[in-house]
Amino acid sequence: MARMYRKLALCGGKGGHEWDDDVYEGVRKVYVGQDLNRITYVKFEYVKEDGEVVTREYGTIYQHPKEFVLQYPDEHIIRVEGSYHPIALCSTEMITSLAFKTSNGRCSPMFGPNLFGITSGTKFVFEDEGKKILGFHGRAGDALDALGVYIVLGTTPSPLYKLDAQGGTVGRVWDDGSYSGIKTLRICQDNSRITYLEFEYEKGGGSKTCNHGVKGQTPSEFVLGYPDEYIKSVEATYQKPNIFSNTVITSLKFETSKGRTSFFGYNLGKKFVLEQKGHMLVGFHGKEDAAIDALGAYFAPVPTPTPLIPTKKLPAVGGNEGVIWDDGVYDGVRKILVGQGNDGVSFVKFEYTKGKDLVPGDDHGKKTLLGAEEVIF
Repeated sequence: MARMYRKLALCGGKGGHEWDDDVYEGVRKVYVGQDLNRITYVKFEYVKEDGEVVTREYGTIYQHPKEFVLQYPDEHIIRVEGSYHPIALCSTEMITSLAFKTSNGRCSPMFGPNLFGITSGTKFVFEDEGKKILGFHGRAGDALDALGVYIVLGTTPSPLYKLDAQGGTVGRVWDDGSYSGIKTLRICQDNSRITYLEFEYEKGGGSKTCNHGVKGQTPSEFVLGYPDEYIKSVEATYQKPNIFSNTVITSLKFETSKGRTSFFGYNLGKKFVLEQKGHMLVGFHGKEDAAIDALGAYFAPVPTPTPLIPTKKLPAVGGNEGVIWDDGVYDGVRKILVGQGNDGVSFVKFEYTKGKDLVPGDDHGKKTLLGAEEVIF
């Protein structure tokens, strides 16, 4: 059996670049560095299914990082708490404190520039009734701008990610669950918000329709070319319109695997994105009242056609330092970016083909002022 993971939304600022470690079997160690004002560095040591240990690190080391060691596989992180606050001379909020609690009842020190354990700023907590935290995601540049976590919820027939609903905090909770795919979306809006959503899902060779909110007019329709086309991401905004008491979804933008987009509503308020790289959207959940108050989604792996030729993984050749990375297997390579440094290659990025889709790989290494050369096949 596979697992279903809950992806908790980021807490913190909007600066830096986005990073996403996804999920592993467990976390062995956490390293945290700081300066006088903020958390500047995090490093996670993960364990994969086959026992391989991989590390991921973000930010900048200004002071010697402090270490928190878990007794894996008998101990797991079940709670992360912290705070974020605007920092002088910075244009955004940043993480200012972090602490971890384990399944054995142990607690880490409160990392960060706090006096006698007293923290300032907006506090946040990631936990779900003692369930394991098996991965992290966030934003970072010179320091740690934002942090989120992955929590394992249980077993499913195939891997599934449940991305938390974002938007308003009131309204009735609804949850469509997950399906094989989405065929059609129907959406209504008024002068300031998204008022109605209707989804036609693929289920066992037939269709199932779910609707939410109040249908005030003829809905606008967005039809997908299922099964050859799926939703890759949803970009949304939310705010509290002046004439209403609730914070609601004000706009929705859907992007498909074919590169098509469809926009509904008014681009007003705070933005969030529902996306899981390399996965397809297979269901929605959220909150509703007289309009759509909040929206979240389920993502599942994109089905991979059986390769005509079996793949073989060859060992990496070169030095032993640095962070291990693995883009996985695709149908082919469409584009390669190679960046030059003073002492050799400093950066690579690959764009792959998967079926009829183009899938960009992650950045590996660091770009320099010398730029990057592009090779297209």
